[in-house]
Amino acid sequence: MLRKLAIFTTLILCASSAQAVTFYSISSIESTTQATDFLPAINLIQGTGVGFDGSEPHDQITDGLNHLWITDAPAGFPADYIAAAGMPILTIDLGIDVLLSEISVWGNPDSNANGVAEFSLRFATEADTASGFGNSIDFNPTYFPINSEIPRQSFAFGQTVAARYVEFTINDNFFIAPGDGSGGGVPGGDRVGLGEIAFATPAAVPVPAAVWLFGSALLGLGVIKRKKRVNKTS
Repeated sequence: MLRKLAIFTTLILCASSAQAVTFYSISSIESTTQATDFLPAINLIQGTGVGFDGSEPHDQITDGLNHLWITDAPAGFPADYIAAAGMPILTIDLGIDVLLSEISVWGNPDSNANGVAEFSLRFATEADTASGFGNSIDFNPTYFPINSEIPRQSFAFGQTVAARYVEFTINDNFFIAPGDGSGGGVPGGDRVGLGEIAFATPAAVPVPAAVWLFGSALLGLGVIKRKKRVNKTS
């Protein structure tokens, strides 16, 4: 019986460690640039099976330009969008307060420098409303994606935040000024572009919990076996 229990719990542990990622549905998204955007921000929340593959490793699904959000180019090319127009801000509504511990993004095509190179986040609860970023949650992290279109890029918060609204501020794109000596750049940067945004749910059965269950089961089994030995000798 002990052997069977060990095998069963090992299967639980393997299933927990390899658990498929589940993503929250996103109710809506707005951009501060939406009046002039080349492609709409709604493309950023198409979700599992449309915006990105539902199976690991959750690669972005590319479909012409329909999978991208891209701003206009107010200063033309070559120019730095951020310098010309400021930092675009996306406001994401998850519908209700949920537990957030990471954010996943998928990039703009790496054939140009329009992709998001740096972004920061702020959060608000349903009680805060969408205009109350920073009121009850002072967590304000910054992340640095790579210029790559296909792979999912996941950024762990290092803590759990309960929030309904997320403010996503694009601090920089991959623009490199011509002749600045940086090298390695690609054309573009006169726009800002991104492929998809998603939030994975925290694991339903984390591995530590499964280990605790295994330990508890072994302890219970030991008590049962000890009682059986006592009954046989009495």
